[in-house]
Amino acid sequence: MKSSSTETFENPVFEPIFADPTAVRTDDGTYYAYATEDDWHDGNGTQLVPIVKSTDFVNWECVGEAFEKRPEWKEYGNIWAPDISKYRGTYYLYYSVSTWGGSNPGIGLATADSPEGPFEDRGKLFTLDEIGVENSIDPFFYRDGDTPYLFWGSFHGIYGVELTEAGFDVAGEPFQIAGDAFEAAHILRRDGAYYFFGSSGSCCEGMESTYRITVGRADSLNGPYTDGEGNHLLNQQGRLVVGGTEQFVAPGHNTVVTDDTGDDWLLYHAYEDPNYYHEGILRRALMTDKLVWSDDFLHVSERNPSKEVPVPTVE
Repeated sequence: MKSSSTETFENPVFEPIFADPTAVRTDDGTYYAYATEDDWHDGNGTQLVPIVKSTDFVNWECVGEAFEKRPEWKEYGNIWAPDISKYRGTYYLYYSVSTWGGSNPGIGLATADSPEGPFEDRGKLFTLDEIGVENSIDPFFYRDGDTPYLFWGSFHGIYGVELTEAGFDVAGEPFQIAGDAFEAAHILRRDGAYYFFGSSGSCCEGMESTYRITVGRADSLNGPYTDGEGNHLLNQQGRLVVGGTEQFVAPGHNTVVTDDTGDDWLLYHAYEDPNYYHEGILRRALMTDKLVWSDDFLHVSERNPSKEVPVPTVE
């Protein structure tokens, strides 16, 4: 499918629920996305990290779950905010295990030869008590040259740490790149600069939620990340990428993917009014919007979620 000025599609692109999306593109051009565990109330029970795929980035179909059973390294907790990457020829899925307000959340790793799994749990990377960072959830894997890193954190600072070459263990000391305003780190490198995306505000209060995505820029992976006006993201919230509207509330927890013309696209979740409840539960559907450039920063056009979106170029 090739895009033109007349081809559009509508948000959301997958529903009823697909919170905290992460995505990867395979060698054959197929996109795969993964989300926080949820019960879709379709009679099949809880989806332990649902997986959807698309060949055109517009039409998505569910192909299963990443986990056949819950990881056993933590006694209790839900699987939140996974992060997918292809690394060393294998699909790496870092994930959080926590409960709402849990005292000792942690991050684990599962791997698979195929993006559809089955994923083999490799166990714990660390917990809050071991790494010393409050609310240690929302992992994001990033390889800077040949060095792998993990970034994570939720409203108690965003931190990074160097990993061993295999990515199974921590190899360095944590360093902070952003302040208490953020969770759901995502980093993109373009034209020699690093762009940190983070979600701020409240995520899970229905139409009262204030979630939004902002961005900062740095010359090195470790920062300092600023809003372009000298304000450091340790103390400021960065430039707005996308905020809520009356129709689409609380856009957040994004990933960035690229189409075949090199355009960048934001995948994220949001509530859609008046359908934000599904079978009595909060419904965060999968959304996408094209990223545009302004003053060397990326944002969604008009900085609001779009109902009608131009079709990406996917060949």
